[in-house]
Amino acid sequence: MSMRAPAFALLLLPILGCGDRTAPVLHSVEVAAPSVHTPLAALLTVETDEPSRLTLEIADGQESVTVMPDSGYDTIHRVPVLGLRPGRSHQITATVEDQAGNRTTSEPVTVTTDPLPDDFPLLTVTTSDPARMESGVTIFATYRWPDGGTIDQGAGLILAVDATGQVVWYYTAEHSIGDVIQLRSGNFLYTTGVDGVRARLVEIDLFGEVVQSWHSRSLDDAGLDKSILVDVDSFHHELAELPSGNFLTFTSEVRTFDDYPSSADDPDAPRVTQDIVGDVIIEIARDGTVVRDTHLLDIVDPNRIGYDSLGQGFWRTTYRALGNDAPELADWAHANALVYDATTDSYIVALRHQDAIVKIDRDTSQIAWILGPHTGWQPPWDQHLLRPGDGLEWAYHSHGLDVTPDGTLLMFDNGNTRASAFEARLPAADAYSRVVEFRVDEDAMEAEQVWSYRGPSGAPFYSGFLSDADWLPVTGNVLVADGARTRQLDDSSGDTTDHNWARIFELTHTTPAEMVFELIIDDVPPAGWRVYRAQRIPGLYPPLFKIGPGDTP
Repeated sequence: MSMRAPAFALLLLPILGCGDRTAPVLHSVEVAAPSVHTPLAALLTVETDEPSRLTLEIADGQESVTVMPDSGYDTIHRVPVLGLRPGRSHQITATVEDQAGNRTTSEPVTVTTDPLPDDFPLLTVTTSDPARMESGVTIFATYRWPDGGTIDQGAGLILAVDATGQVVWYYTAEHSIGDVIQLRSGNFLYTTGVDGVRARLVEIDLFGEVVQSWHSRSLDDAGLDKSILVDVDSFHHELAELPSGNFLTFTSEVRTFDDYPSSADDPDAPRVTQDIVGDVIIEIARDGTVVRDTHLLDIVDPNRIGYDSLGQGFWRTTYRALGNDAPELADWAHANALVYDATTDSYIVALRHQDAIVKIDRDTSQIAWILGPHTGWQPPWDQHLLRPGDGLEWAYHSHGLDVTPDGTLLMFDNGNTRASAFEARLPAADAYSRVVEFRVDEDAMEAEQVWSYRGPSGAPFYSGFLSDADWLPVTGNVLVADGARTRQLDDSSGDTTDHNWARIFELTHTTPAEMVFELIIDDVPPAGWRVYRAQRIPGLYPPLFKIGPGDTP
């Protein structure tokens, strides 16, 4: 990813006059870009002779926004200038107001941004209906994934786009980026690793500066910035911030099982001794202490397998870094999504390779229910299976998990194989994904499918991995990251290759659903991109800021 220095000016304005002698005096207004990692974010410093409240107007000739810090009155304000557009000249005007209501307004300061780098993904908006969309900014991390290759581990990119698909903030890193969430502070937290080792959490501020990071045992801390060792094997897939300020995520462990299945296709295949990677839900404090851990191998049947449960590649690099040179590490469950249900003090966890969503009591580790196909479950786990309601279609190899205000479960059903272990797989040519919503009746132990989306009539879509679905709280719309699309292209030799691309779209929660936003993330072959997840946030500014009425972030 290009690291060109942005074309921001550093300006110091003189004291500005005002018709009212009692108005606060502006000693200086200084603006600078603090980091090449976030070329669309500037730092503004305003000094006054008396405690004052600050209002900023940011205009670029096409859009205008008013930002009002509400942290009180001070003589020095150091605030971010966010929502700048690439390749434009922005006029930043500061107004200070004292406690008596007297105001002074500066002359505009000009901030000019560079165009997007040449190696940026191509972003194309096919649909945008802001009046029907959830307001805010869409945040997502995208992977560079060249055709015929694998993820570029040396480059990471987090993007923020507005309702029209314009880039209003981005962050570049020299490592890959997985899940990313916005914390209550306004900072971002994301998962990453080094050379494929799944081992680090990084918190950055809106200028791309590392606030804190955490690393597992599988990663040497040499060269890591502000990093705390957490006594676990790895970090992977999921991030959540609890009201306490602690984080929820997944780690992993290895156990050895005898008399284990060696095939998901042939039930009569020889049994073997197998090293299994199991997922562990962990709650960690900011000081790196593991507050709580929940080992899924102790809760869910470790001998049940699904398609891909015996896959070997996902964990090899991470455990080699820990000195485990076992040639085969089976990825038994591949937990990839987690929700904390505060109403029942429970975890709801998605197990991709088990094709199961499982609700677990956080205190006792007892299973409340299992949502998924019934094939292969033995006692005592079979007593927790939810019965399917009329017309229900199970989800297979899902990603993302969200609980709506009505208590329903929303997810991206990737749809791999659409079969359990030892059952006939759906032919690849017939593969399809969907967004699906289930309602669980815990008293009746039944599941009902209440809504789903498979694409426009006659136009199914398919992402075999990654992807996400989020409930949007104001409109009730659904935001979807269709993150691992491919299409066949002819190469120079006449052979075909899979070209990698992704899209993010927003749907109305209706039947049929209507698309009110669609953003394509693509590039010129052989370049390719994929997206793990996306989320809609109210705006870029942290909670101590507010957006003026009628304005957009």
